[in-house]
Amino acid sequence: MSSTMLVPSSERKRARSISESEKDDAEITSVRSKDALTPNRNHNKRVKTKVSHSNSHSFVQQTPTQSSNHFQTEITGNNGEDSISKFQHGAIVWVKVANFVTYEKAEFYPGPSLNMVIGPNGTGKSSLVCAICLGLGSSPAQLGRATQVGEFVKHNMPEAVIEIALQGPEGKNNYVIRSQIIREDNSRQWWLNGKRSHLKAVKLLVEKLSIQIDNLCQFLPQEKVAEFSALSPSELLIQTQRAAAPPDLLEKHEELKRLRKAEVALEIRNEATAQELKTHEIRQQNLEAQVQKLHERNKIQENIALLRKKIPFVEYKLAIAKHNSSKAQKLAAHKLYEELEARIAPTLLSIEQKKIHVEQIDSIVRSRKAALISIERECQQFNVAYEKLTDEISGIEVNLTSEIDQEKNTKLKIVKCQKNISNWQKQIESRTPVFNASEWNQRIRVKEQESRELRSQLADKKSELDELHARGRATRQNIDEAHTELRLFDSQEGQLMNKLEQQSRDTAKAWKWIQEHQSDFEKEVYGPPLLTCSMKTKQYTREVESLIGRNDMVTISVQTKSDFKRLSDQLNGTMRLTDITIKQVDHQAVPTVRPLSAQDMQRYGMMGWAIDQIDGPDAVRAMLCDSARLDRSAIALHDITEDNYQTILREEKLNIWVTRNQRFVVTRRKEYGPGAVSTITRPVLPERFWTNQPIDASARAEIEQRIDNLETEFRTLKQQNDSLKSSINELRTQDSTIQDEIKDIQREKAKLQEIDKEFRSLPERIKQEEVNLLKAREKLLEHRETSKEIQNQHDNTVIKKASSAIAFKDHISKARSAHDELLEAQIRFIEADSDVTSLIELNSSIVQQRDEELKKLRDIDEEAKKVKAIASKALKTCKALLADPENEPFTEQLAQQDEDTTIESLEIEIAAEESKLEFLIADNPNAIEQFAARQEKVQKLTTLIEETCRKLQKVNQKILKVRSEWEPALDKLIQTISNAFSFNFEQIGCAGEVSIHKDDDFEKWAIQIKVKFRENETLQILDQHRQSGGERSVSTIFYLMALQSLATSPFRVVDEINQGMDPRNERVVHERIVKIACEEYTSQYFLITPKLLTGLRYDPRMKILCIISGKHLPEDDTLLSIPRIIAMKKAISASR
Repeated sequence: MSSTMLVPSSERKRARSISESEKDDAEITSVRSKDALTPNRNHNKRVKTKVSHSNSHSFVQQTPTQSSNHFQTEITGNNGEDSISKFQHGAIVWVKVANFVTYEKAEFYPGPSLNMVIGPNGTGKSSLVCAICLGLGSSPAQLGRATQVGEFVKHNMPEAVIEIALQGPEGKNNYVIRSQIIREDNSRQWWLNGKRSHLKAVKLLVEKLSIQIDNLCQFLPQEKVAEFSALSPSELLIQTQRAAAPPDLLEKHEELKRLRKAEVALEIRNEATAQELKTHEIRQQNLEAQVQKLHERNKIQENIALLRKKIPFVEYKLAIAKHNSSKAQKLAAHKLYEELEARIAPTLLSIEQKKIHVEQIDSIVRSRKAALISIERECQQFNVAYEKLTDEISGIEVNLTSEIDQEKNTKLKIVKCQKNISNWQKQIESRTPVFNASEWNQRIRVKEQESRELRSQLADKKSELDELHARGRATRQNIDEAHTELRLFDSQEGQLMNKLEQQSRDTAKAWKWIQEHQSDFEKEVYGPPLLTCSMKTKQYTREVESLIGRNDMVTISVQTKSDFKRLSDQLNGTMRLTDITIKQVDHQAVPTVRPLSAQDMQRYGMMGWAIDQIDGPDAVRAMLCDSARLDRSAIALHDITEDNYQTILREEKLNIWVTRNQRFVVTRRKEYGPGAVSTITRPVLPERFWTNQPIDASARAEIEQRIDNLETEFRTLKQQNDSLKSSINELRTQDSTIQDEIKDIQREKAKLQEIDKEFRSLPERIKQEEVNLLKAREKLLEHRETSKEIQNQHDNTVIKKASSAIAFKDHISKARSAHDELLEAQIRFIEADSDVTSLIELNSSIVQQRDEELKKLRDIDEEAKKVKAIASKALKTCKALLADPENEPFTEQLAQQDEDTTIESLEIEIAAEESKLEFLIADNPNAIEQFAARQEKVQKLTTLIEETCRKLQKVNQKILKVRSEWEPALDKLIQTISNAFSFNFEQIGCAGEVSIHKDDDFEKWAIQIKVKFRENETLQILDQHRQSGGERSVSTIFYLMALQSLATSPFRVVDEINQGMDPRNERVVHERIVKIACEEYTSQYFLITPKLLTGLRYDPRMKILCIISGKHLPEDDTLLSIPRIIAMKKAISASR
């Protein structure tokens, strides 16, 4: 007996059945929700779930937004009673979500053992996996679905909530972890046991409970199945240790890898050091000859240095001798100078006395010259003051003349004001104003009103005329277009355009615009294939057209991105055309590679490819290949046989072909295995586009009738136009006459208004003129007073000028006297200076002799100083050389020089030694230093090698110790896994084993899985090349099952691992999962699958969570009772 769950699809219902061999007494509880979807971010459906359990938590009740319903049903054994004691510490007790992925609100209550979550694709099974992962603090990267947590919030909702209860220690409360995901900033907030917490605390709790979400051996979501299959053997070993071994086992493995790296590094370093030591020793041997040669050079260089050190001592000896000679010469020269000085002393005394007299006279000359200069300066100052007073008098006279002229002008102004006042008073007495502005304004307004009425009529007429012109232009354009349409009607282009308009009027309008603006684009824009392409052979028109959709047939092709944007903006934006398809062709050539060879085509019964039957531009044909895959679509001469059909499906080379009557499209879903193949067939309809039907005579007559109607309409519009123009001209003439009358009235009004304005302003003007008269009289008095003051200033300045002239005359007399005294003193100075010059010339010879002796004495003294300096410098150098400890062995040689030793002889010896040095060449001048430095380096390297060897020995000992503890435990673990793995394979008639690949490098230690699925095979390593996808899936799940009894984690999750299995393997695998996962003391297990076979194994320890969705499910969840459906099924079966 079995129960049936109806799962409605979009248009029909499809039944699924599950085995009820052990479910008759199962208690079935249901959870109701509104809609379940795949995690599509663009879907606008929401999910609501109503919980049937009594547990309540911090969830907000949501309201349904769609009429579709969603049910999750739990089928539990043992009357649905799972006591808390059956849950392992850290197992999942319940999961609650709100506004999460597909769910508006939902609650899950799994069992402590195996939990099967079943339901069709898209109902939200994997959403439970996502909730467990994110709710326990892991990142979205573990799921492989989205990169941001905000993407898991239900569409159009600001936030989502996940709440998970984990089994606590015995006798204590469960751990309740609550997380809130905020879409806007992709953040999460956390609560732990009802208190606000943080992610770090949640992760510490998860780690404490040995929950490893990042371990694919324990948590395998749907999107990570392929990643698990792709795990390398080394990675699989690590994940296995994390999942099934004590923590210290993986720690020891990591320590061994670290120690091995250290060992390798030490070995590499030791080898490099030894090589470096060997290199240095070889170089030391090569340097020995160079060092010996350098020692000889150093000996010669020391001798040269000693000879150079002797030079200061020889210089000092020569300088002392020269100094003694200079001293004797100085004494003789000084004695001769004193004799000459005594002979000319009286004469020199007389000359000195006369020089003193000359200096006294010169002082008097300077004094009198200074007095003359002072008097001349004072005379100049008096002259400047006199000239200044003269200029000041001239300025005063100019001011006085200006003031007199202003007084005359003021008198004339007074007379003018008096005359104006008298004339204006007479005008007031003789005239009365007669101008009335309101009467004139009224006359103007009347005329302007008449003009406005005429212009209003004129504007109406112009508007009618403009509208008439627009209608005329539109009618004329329609006539021209109709004539053009008539001319093109008989042509092939016209017939094709007619077909294009029938298919898409917007595309026809767009193509006409493109033809007129083709030059505006970077490259040529191609029209729809309907216009630009044709069939090479009319025989296959029906077949080819059946492969091309209507949109592809009217597609416009561009060749550049900028042309695509320009055309889209014009057609969709400016012209507002909607029924338009534009595609960019990035390549001109039609692909030349075909799925089948010519031999395969003939073997399949195909005559050729669809694209080869079409003639047209390469760009358009390339577009058809991209859109309609015509280069991969074959045409058959006749209907293919069943054998050919099966061959095509089996060889998987051809997916699209067409015969005379049908079109075939094959779809393959490789992720579901080789059997996931579907074929869609469609009938081949008659050709619609590339046809040669005769011209439609009725359509031609319709165009001609439209031309006649348009021409009649145009003639009527022309008559109306002539009548309107006549009316407009008459109105314009009337308005022009009225405008002239208005201008005449305005001119007459302005003239009278100006006269009246002037008359009315006379009293004010008289009043203002009287004020001006009063001001002019006051100004006249001011001018007279100012003239008097200027005259007084002029008289005073004239008196000052006369006094200055008298003082200037007195200073001129003083200057003349001072000049005479200066001339007398200068004459006396010339006489005295002449006496001194004569006396000096008489005694010049003896004085010259005395001066020569003085110069000679000074030269001898200067030479003596130089010799003394040389001697002092040489003495200082000698003392420094003798004091230098380095020269101590050569002290006697330096101090005792031979009498005949000269500087020249020393320089000759130095040159001879340097010549020897030149012939003794050393290639490496730094050889001695390098030899010593390298010798020190050799000692250091030797010490380093010894130290590295000691470290290597310690590391080797530590590796042996850790390996002796880790390797046996690992062997035991893998042996246990291998036994379980082999047993699982034996149950399905196959063989398998798990072993360890061992290597000196612990990084390369790996799990090695070997399987055998056929009797005639030997055990082969499992990889993606040898086994099929279904065989790898079976191997993967058996490996995970082998870890079940060893798992340290409180629960494990596997999502859709059975994809690609055939029914037999899936049934056997399911039986093994149920048996192993439902054993006592095993951890909690979640198995998610959309597939459900009949007659599956059932165990009372397992719990089944069924998710049923569809828009026809009832709003009231009590109406959908699984026990009642099972009872109805039994009754129906019994009645049969």
